[in-house]
Amino acid sequence: MGYPPQGPPGYGDGPPSAPPPPPGYGGGYGQPAQPQSSTPQVLSIIGIICWFCCSPAAIVLGFVAQGQFRAQGRPDTIARVAWIGGIVALALGIVSAIVRLQAGS
Repeated sequence: MGYPPQGPPGYGDGPPSAPPPPPGYGGGYGQPAQPQSSTPQVLSIIGIICWFCCSPAAIVLGFVAQGQFRAQGRPDTIARVAWIGGIVALALGIVSAIVRLQAGS
């Protein structure tokens, strides 16, 4: 009559599939969290110490530490303190050198 042939009874597509999980459940464990390194904090502290002897190094260390803090998703306040303090120390050093040169002439 025009119907397609059927397979033997009882042999379907396989066992019925499980229902989907309720909303808010499932999804697995997600990605593992990155371990937080203490390197950016150490770089920031060294940058703050560099205010007194080599302010350009404080600026560089502060920027490097800030990038590492942001990559880890952590607050970068101490790194900002390091590079901003390095800029202030550099500016004060330049002004101090100019004043000394003017006073010597």
